[in-house]
Amino acid sequence: MTSHLVSTDWLAEHLQDADLLIIDCRKSKPGVTPPIDFHGKYLDKHIPGALYIEVDSISDCTTGLPHMLPTAEEFATSMSQRGISQDQHIVVYDEGDLFSAPRVWWMLTRFGAKNVQILDGGLNAWIAEDKTTQSGEITRAAATFNAALDNAVVVSAEQVQDAIGKVQIIDARSLGRFKGELPEPRAGLHGGHIPGSLSVPFTEITDNGHVKSADALKATFERLGVDITQPTIASCGSGVTAAALLFALESLGAKDVLIYDGSWAEWGDINKNYPIEKG
Repeated sequence: MTSHLVSTDWLAEHLQDADLLIIDCRKSKPGVTPPIDFHGKYLDKHIPGALYIEVDSISDCTTGLPHMLPTAEEFATSMSQRGISQDQHIVVYDEGDLFSAPRVWWMLTRFGAKNVQILDGGLNAWIAEDKTTQSGEITRAAATFNAALDNAVVVSAEQVQDAIGKVQIIDARSLGRFKGELPEPRAGLHGGHIPGSLSVPFTEITDNGHVKSADALKATFERLGVDITQPTIASCGSGVTAAALLFALESLGAKDVLIYDGSWAEWGDINKNYPIEKG
């Protein structure tokens, strides 16, 4: 657990470390109208020295699907222009609910960053503890990020179809959306879930704004029917909170977890014909 997380106290003590780079990656949730202006909130108050990076700004948004994984070349350019190298100690944070920080953590680690951790409790915990904040935009001189990507980190809809009944598939959306009882926040989508998949809402991996202990996480996955020793495909609404489940599983030692990057935004599309279960 500890290798994937840092505490607010640790970060406060290491703010001046020469190799430390902090990223504020708060993101507005789908369906929130109007979207929350987290860049504006960042400008008003953030952890000292933190860059602001919104997931969409470092993703491939040209596919018709939200924030898909970019190419290694695109990611390298994006990181290098922001002053980020793969050799820095990078700490990412969101509000503390693990909504968006795991996605950025996942992208960085899969593209070759060597030491990336998530701030446990996020900005909410930092502020609640009355730790120092800063306002205004932070920029850094350009750096070099040498990105490489193992294509096996994501799966396609076709690969998911082939995996049904053979590979454990978990869904990070709320139980109501999984069952098809609550509407999807994006228009043009069916309700329901991938046949045979398990409902594992990403909210289950935190408790009172902090990541659950290893024992509590293991108990949570067991209660929800997940075998952490088995190969797993993680899905969600659009590939963001699936990374939270992957983060939690890998923190427990799981080795074979892939993300279905298109997730429900692709699978549930009313113009497509993928099999769907409800209830």
